[in-house]
Amino acid sequence: MNKYRATSLDKALSIIELVLDHGRDLSITEISERLAMGKGTVHRILSTLKEHKFFQQDGRTKLYGLGVRTLEIGAAHKREVFLRKAIIPFMQDLYERCGETINLAVWEYNEIRYIHRLESEEMLRISTPAGARFAGYCAATGKIFLSYMSNEDIRQIYGRKNAFKKYTKRTIDSVDALIAEIEKVRVKGVAVDDEEALSGVYCVAAPVLSPKGECAAAISISAPKNRVLPGTGATYAKLVSEAARKITDAISGA
Repeated sequence: MNKYRATSLDKALSIIELVLDHGRDLSITEISERLAMGKGTVHRILSTLKEHKFFQQDGRTKLYGLGVRTLEIGAAHKREVFLRKAIIPFMQDLYERCGETINLAVWEYNEIRYIHRLESEEMLRISTPAGARFAGYCAATGKIFLSYMSNEDIRQIYGRKNAFKKYTKRTIDSVDALIAEIEKVRVKGVAVDDEEALSGVYCVAAPVLSPKGECAAAISISAPKNRVLPGTGATYAKLVSEAARKITDAISGA
């Protein structure tokens, strides 16, 4: 057995899996018997899961079922699968037009998380694995999401002490500077990360909108700075904007 395994977590996951497999609410007794777990232990774990909204209890039957947080996670996974399937063909087309790494990102816990990428075949290329996270204030994709938030919300996220970490000498390090940058993004419709998240890396991003007009994802082109010649940045901005508009239209059924 793995000595680093968290026993309580194992038990909590077993309870979640049991309810998922049965497709209905269960009592503490049923869970205890099916998992050979003490009723007291089951009750304590369910209380914690309920507190964090992963489980809920029916006030009449007293049975326990999946809570809103568990359902939200399932919905988020379905949304990501849909986004990847809908967007990959457009990412491939964009890649063929520029030959650089193409990224697809979502906003999560005040960070951006890459959920898919098409990596450049150049010897010198930008490699961002799926699942990688970056601070929202320094990544082009993060700036895109921030541009759809109010300045008040941005200040709430980044107005606290030590909210900014300097990843490079060009990283934005104050909320006022960030808001000034986001105002530019709102006007231009694209965001640029010019060696702000990683030294030697240039990135330009555009928003993918949901049918409701919300920012559902951000798509970007990343390239080594030394390949971004005068005019290249503007070309990439045009290409990624066109791709984002096509994806938005496809998602909206236009």
